[in-house]
Amino acid sequence: MKKYINTRLFAILLWYMVTYHIVYLGRRIILKFIGRPEYLEISWWATAFEPLLSNFLIVPPIILFIIVSTKMMMDKNMKWSLVFLIHFILSFVYSAAITANGYLYRGIFYNTDLSAITTKEFFVFTLFGSNLNYLGYVGFVTITYAYYYIEKISNTEIQKAQLAKQIQDIRLQFLKSQLNPHFLFNTLNTISSLIQENPSKAEQMIGDLGDLLREVLLVKDENLIEVCREVIILNKYLNIMQTRFSDHLSITSKVEKKVEHSLLPSMLLQPLLENSFKHGYSYEVTNLNVDLSIYEESDQLVIDVSNNGAPLSNMVDTVGLGIRNIKERLETLYQGNFSFSFSNIEDGKGVCTTIKIPLIFE
Repeated sequence: MKKYINTRLFAILLWYMVTYHIVYLGRRIILKFIGRPEYLEISWWATAFEPLLSNFLIVPPIILFIIVSTKMMMDKNMKWSLVFLIHFILSFVYSAAITANGYLYRGIFYNTDLSAITTKEFFVFTLFGSNLNYLGYVGFVTITYAYYYIEKISNTEIQKAQLAKQIQDIRLQFLKSQLNPHFLFNTLNTISSLIQENPSKAEQMIGDLGDLLREVLLVKDENLIEVCREVIILNKYLNIMQTRFSDHLSITSKVEKKVEHSLLPSMLLQPLLENSFKHGYSYEVTNLNVDLSIYEESDQLVIDVSNNGAPLSNMVDTVGLGIRNIKERLETLYQGNFSFSFSNIEDGKGVCTTIKIPLIFE
């Protein structure tokens, strides 16, 4: 419940309440000053201050309710028709509460008849005669929606700035860790050895390296791309790695058809596979099997990367710069609405990396 209560917004609505009551009380004072009959027997104190004192006891809790209910409706992405219907009903309840509060106040302090609350006249007055009460409720709701939308726009601009920097960092890290001279040297050395032994495979490897470099440059400014496109880029990298490690590396991938066009952060998969290669191979494990699965589960996109390497004794050892960058990007994009975990496979024959993010389509 606490996550739905915004203290700053509450303070803004309280100020609106005070302003609203200043207008309301000004109207009452003017009507008394010009001698309207219904105000002749009411003291200046009662005219100017009693409505504020009585309503100040009931309106703040209503403001909290409006803040919480509005935020919940926004988070659930309710249809606007349903939202309008709910607020229409709540506006009547608000008007009835304010009107009843006035009756109760007069009944307690002036011994007036409280039975009027149960009459048809009270209902009609609440429905048609309390224009300022409806205006007050509409004002509260309008300010609440405006506040959250302005906040959302501001957060979006901040996220864009953060993502721009992080994507640049990811690209530089990718070029540094994978397409650095060491990586290029090993790749070119493999190509050189294949030119005479298997010219067609060497030619294919050169093509994959060129395609990989081109794709990296094409997606450098994209925050989110479709799963199918990310897998195409990943396959260029995997083809090179399988050629380098020959029969000592087996890679399988399975992408659920219905998530092929869902969105995920660009260049997310390559560091995950790289991490699996780095920690999977050991003196005990020289033949590495890596499985990649991407599927939908409970409105989330799930990415599983598992290998048959030795179990991890210290999860911290798996977190390099590339993995930290991934976590920072996920946090910026999804603001805590994601999970990223490493776990040892139950039979002790491997490690599984799992990422869960919201399932989003363009």
